[in-house]
Amino acid sequence: MGGCGGNGRLSHGAFVQQADAVCSAYNARVPRAVTKPKSYVAVEAYVARTLPLYEAALRKLDELEPPSRDAAGVQTWLAADRRESRALRNLGLAARRRDFPGVTAAAAQARTASRDAKRAAARLGLHVC
Repeated sequence: MGGCGGNGRLSHGAFVQQADAVCSAYNARVPRAVTKPKSYVAVEAYVARTLPLYEAALRKLDELEPPSRDAAGVQTWLAADRRESRALRNLGLAARRRDFPGVTAAAAQARTASRDAKRAAARLGLHVC
């Protein structure tokens, strides 16, 4: 069957390979072992540095066409990633306002969305994302 299913969709293996490549490129630019920022300025700087890269990776992942059998799982995975993106944006805004409860809530939302995204990616057979 090769790399695509005749309608522009990737095979499962090709999708996994290309998605993991996008995630690898993102991970190379943003260290995953991020220390917990200890100030509003540090949170703002983290979000300013990370969010544009995260959103660029999401756009690349959105462009991939998974096989039909994986489409629902990919939608679930990317929806969780989009929730994480929104939470990161809210985190940066709350830090800018010096809103501790907002920072705490946005950080918790980001952690939950990240966990959901990792689980959904694993169900798809992704190794890096």
